[in-house]
Amino acid sequence: MARLFDGGSGNRVREGPGLARVINLPRRIWTDEEADQLTTQLTEVLRTAYGTMTLRPIQAVALYEIGTLGGLFGPMRVGAGKTLISLLAPAVAFSKRPLLLIPAKLAGKTERDQRALGRHWLLPPYVRVMTYEWLGRVQAAEALAAYYPDLIIADECHKLKNLKAAVTRRVRRYFVEHPETRMVAMSGTVTKRSLKDYAHIIQWCLKDGRPLPEKFKEVELWADALDERKGQVRRAHPGALITLCNEEEKDLWVKGEPRRAARQAYRRRLVDTPMVIATRETPIDASLSVEAVEVPVEPATDDAFEALRRDWVTPDGWPISDGIAMFRHARELGLGFYYVWDPRPPAYWLAARSDWCAYVRQVLSRSRTLDSELAVAQALRQGRNDEIGLALLDAWHDVRKDFEPNTVPRWVDDSVLKFCVKWMRRNNGIVWTEHTHFARMLSKLSGVPYYGRKGLNDDKQAIEDHSPTEPLIASIQSNGEGRNLQNWSLNLVTSFPPNGAMVEQLLGRTHRDGQEADEVGVQVIMTCAEHVGAIWQAHSDSQYVEDSTGSPQKLMVADIEAPTADQLAFTKKGARWHK
Repeated sequence: MARLFDGGSGNRVREGPGLARVINLPRRIWTDEEADQLTTQLTEVLRTAYGTMTLRPIQAVALYEIGTLGGLFGPMRVGAGKTLISLLAPAVAFSKRPLLLIPAKLAGKTERDQRALGRHWLLPPYVRVMTYEWLGRVQAAEALAAYYPDLIIADECHKLKNLKAAVTRRVRRYFVEHPETRMVAMSGTVTKRSLKDYAHIIQWCLKDGRPLPEKFKEVELWADALDERKGQVRRAHPGALITLCNEEEKDLWVKGEPRRAARQAYRRRLVDTPMVIATRETPIDASLSVEAVEVPVEPATDDAFEALRRDWVTPDGWPISDGIAMFRHARELGLGFYYVWDPRPPAYWLAARSDWCAYVRQVLSRSRTLDSELAVAQALRQGRNDEIGLALLDAWHDVRKDFEPNTVPRWVDDSVLKFCVKWMRRNNGIVWTEHTHFARMLSKLSGVPYYGRKGLNDDKQAIEDHSPTEPLIASIQSNGEGRNLQNWSLNLVTSFPPNGAMVEQLLGRTHRDGQEADEVGVQVIMTCAEHVGAIWQAHSDSQYVEDSTGSPQKLMVADIEAPTADQLAFTKKGARWHK
């Protein structure tokens, strides 16, 4: 067992200068009385003469450390007041050229927040606002250098976690060229499953004061020891991280849970570090329930799932190349529809595609390192010794441009649509959707408006302006973060995201400060194994985030009623619930 845990190579975190530096970093010591006193003082300084709002203690401490220490890394829960911190940060930091980075879908909301909060607070009028999406475009390559910001405020900073994304590369390049630049970075979902999601961000914010090793290889080793890794057994041992543990955590370590003990110790080291402000209190008074609801479907859906599982083809015979595509198609089919190509592809084109997909599936079933069709193709081009595979790839590439797919949705079953229509007639709530086609069909059948891109409906009305006495349909992608939708307390999720960070944001739209209901209810459509598995994958992610950052996760306080994979009921054909 020891060798399995150690990765079979004795790989473990060891003592050294990197760990010693982290251990010796100062820790923040604030009493509740001191925080309350600071809150009163800063409210008086930052509020307008006719303002009536008051800072929260966590906002006051955050603004104080921005002003005195120069930066902030904020893994703060959804609804903790990050918007006001981001708008007041330039004032307390005495910034001359502040830059606020936001997601494009929140541009309209940010403008409304600035107008509303400007009546109460002395907001600097000279803040430049850019969206992550725009900054990642080709024409914005030199935008940061041209503006030359002395303070970058990254709201929803998880948008910068991907080091390969153009926007992240540009921000990183700017900090390399201008390391004196200060940064405020906040998000309710700062990490998904790895501390590498934010290691570079916390470096920009805290510089040498970050509670992580300076060397990249050491950061990778810590991540291998602490991260949430689905299905991975061969892991680095936390080893010397036991020196971060208190007595309670050491006891947990000795009882056989060293990784969880190390996560909790690292969490304390992280959140006690000056310029790191993390929420630790219970989110809100309202309780939260997540309930999986099985919707009966037509026999046609079972037939389609049988072909999907057995033959790896969509209902129209289109071959599926890998597990990622299988997951996507199953979630679509579970709602009663799939996509076909109109016109149909030529026979020679489809044959080349089918042969290549079959090869990809075979490789992925055996490989421990390749995880997608693209990865297989790259391996072949980079010298993988497989003449057959290379020939199939060449044959496919020779013809793939001969046909341009035009996808058209086809319905197999309207059971889920009917269920959602009836649900909205009985409940004043939000139906959350992953698929635009499903959402528009549901809107057509029910007469309920759908709020998609930028949080707007077809009449260009904002989702925040929707009547709180009426149900609505909302895109998860466009409205699942940053929206204040606490006027509703009932939710129906048609496709639960298999991602703890995304779920935390989604649940935080209604389960947030200002919610007046005693309970926020979330019902989750369940028609296939992928729908149910998503709940427990998100739950696993949330456990990791709570253990490693100390930020309470909504799924960890929710009352969850959902079957596990072992409890799934099988249809007569064993199709929809195939494991």
